[in-house]
Amino acid sequence: MKKPAILLAGSLICFIIGGFSYKDSNELEDPPIIKQKQELELKKSQIKNEFHSVDIKIQTKEEENLKGIEPAAIKIPSLGIEAPVGKVGVLENGAMGVPDDNESAGWFEPGIKPGEKGSSVIAGHVDSKAGPAVFFYLKDLVKGDAVIVTAQDGLSYTFEVQQLKSYPYDRAPISEVFGPSDERRLNLITCTGTYNRKTNTHEERLVVYTVLKSGQEDKAETLVVPPPPEHVKISGGLLTWHAVRSGEISGYRIYSSTENGDFIHAASISSHERKSMVIDNEEATSFYITAVSSSGNESKPSEIVTK
Repeated sequence: MKKPAILLAGSLICFIIGGFSYKDSNELEDPPIIKQKQELELKKSQIKNEFHSVDIKIQTKEEENLKGIEPAAIKIPSLGIEAPVGKVGVLENGAMGVPDDNESAGWFEPGIKPGEKGSSVIAGHVDSKAGPAVFFYLKDLVKGDAVIVTAQDGLSYTFEVQQLKSYPYDRAPISEVFGPSDERRLNLITCTGTYNRKTNTHEERLVVYTVLKSGQEDKAETLVVPPPPEHVKISGGLLTWHAVRSGEISGYRIYSSTENGDFIHAASISSHERKSMVIDNEEATSFYITAVSSSGNESKPSEIVTK
């Protein structure tokens, strides 16, 4: 992941990001979470046995980095805030992009996704010439308040406020705001303090530090279903399809038709093998394929193809 520099953009933030290396570590967990993880690991083990050619080292590394989400909306119940979230990055001049309007928030897309280990960042305006903006009341948050981010597919994560800190706009601790963490953090940023007409920005930046609420670490893995394979074709006795690029896919299941019109599981192909299968069953005339994630979730059937 490229670690760009963030400079002043409008009246939002003025942070410069250095290079960081991210690492994982074990976390303390409550008994219910341990049971949930054990059940998930059993399911993963079954998937590994089915798709036996998956490289275990690669798979283990993928499991350590649990899925995050691309936030589409943010909700802060204690403040009555509900707003859409767009993606912001780095502009050509090196400045961090800002939300398109004062009622939207912006997730720093080059960084960490909410739900992953590390510090994800969402920023929003505090005010405008027209009055208060989306994060105007952010300063009223207190420890324990909930911040909920939701993806386009409906998957959501709840974070808990830990602390609020204000920094001079040009001297914020970048490693704390954007840097690595063994926890799954979401940091909210907005302006605060007096507006300086000479610098065309507020004197300070308010950062709300939040951490993922306990018990949600495996939520994305257990709920997210991969999309079905596309471009399924039969040519010269060979069934082919395109790989699914979304999420961690362990493999694919091929289903073939029977005489009574039903479909049965005919074969399993690892994601590390060629996306093809020789059709050696003369009685089967139709086929469809599903994708299976590393946590055992199976996609909807692909389009049905016929010989």
